Amino acid sequence: MNSLQVQAVARQITAIRWLPPRAGSAYTDTDLYFVSGSSGKHKELVLWTAANPDFRGDSDSSSALATLAATTGHDGDVHDIVAPAPGLVATASSYGTISVYDVAHAGASSLALREAVTAHRFANDAPAVATALAAQPGNGADVEIASCGEDGRLAYAPIARLDALQRHEVDSTVATGICWPMPTQLAVATRAGQVKLFDRRAPADAQAVFVDPASSHAFECIAAHPSQSFRLATGSDTGAVLLWDIRNPKRPATQAFNVHGANVWAVQFHPEDSAKLVSCSEDATLAVTQWAADADGLGHDVRRLSSFFNPLSVNCFDVCPFTRTSLVVAGSSSGNLLMDAAPCSA
Repeated sequence: MNSLQVQAVARQITAIRWLPPRAGSAYTDTDLYFVSGSSGKHKELVLWTAANPDFRGDSDSSSALATLAATTGHDGDVHDIVAPAPGLVATASSYGTISVYDVAHAGASSLALREAVTAHRFANDAPAVATALAAQPGNGADVEIASCGEDGRLAYAPIARLDALQRHEVDSTVATGICWPMPTQLAVATRAGQVKLFDRRAPADAQAVFVDPASSHAFECIAAHPSQSFRLATGSDTGAVLLWDIRNPKRPATQAFNVHGANVWAVQFHPEDSAKLVSCSEDATLAVTQWAADADGLGHDVRRLSSFFNPLSVNCFDVCPFTRTSLVVAGSSSGNLLMDAAPCSA
């Protein structure tokens, strides 16, 4: 098992996201930026800067993985973060709120709340946790963000007009994960072990509902393949990561990978090598799973990453899609930032 780099930050980090560069699709600066969200005692967003490994020489070393650049309080525990466009992040809150923040990291760094809306409530009008958030593919001014929640609902709105929020019933149980397989399609995972597809243009009823016929799982997260809209991945309460091929909606094909020993909190297709799935878990590990055969015909290899200094749950992670060097950052219940500079290496 490989060892993660660890930096103690005295925060229970529950959401994390790399920020896109200010212009273009790749960083040319020596510094990278990401935002973390925390829960419990410290309910806040933090903007961090980290050295760009593409510009770091072999002799470069630093005791700090990241440096705090700016911080702001957050209304409730942070359950998810997305960065749909340069200079913007959106968050999902334990109070059912979706918030949009302006981010400045040129000159004086700052995080400033722009707008917030309550997206999730129970029938008695009590706030329901917004469990997950996803940004529509694309980066136009009217890109939409979609959320799901403990109220079993799906909500979405253009990021520039949160007051245009629309809500639709998804399930009678908790909706735990959401993603956009296509700009016009949403996929939602539920704690009842279902994956539901919705057409954004007519979202009142599900297009399709999928279950894994081989076993019963409660799903905790979902991700869409970056270029194959028929391929999804879910993480379960059993520690399994499931790969879905939904080209036949009446009989979807599934592959189960028993990667972790406890709840899988997040899963992601690696942005540079989508034949690999990255996941994190309550078992205090990150894992990289080779789900498709590589050039040598080898497949289904699992690389696990952990640290003796991080005994508690790894709650969230993000793989940086903007650098040549593969770089993952993660957050944990141990109050640590975690980092690995080559999460997909053998």
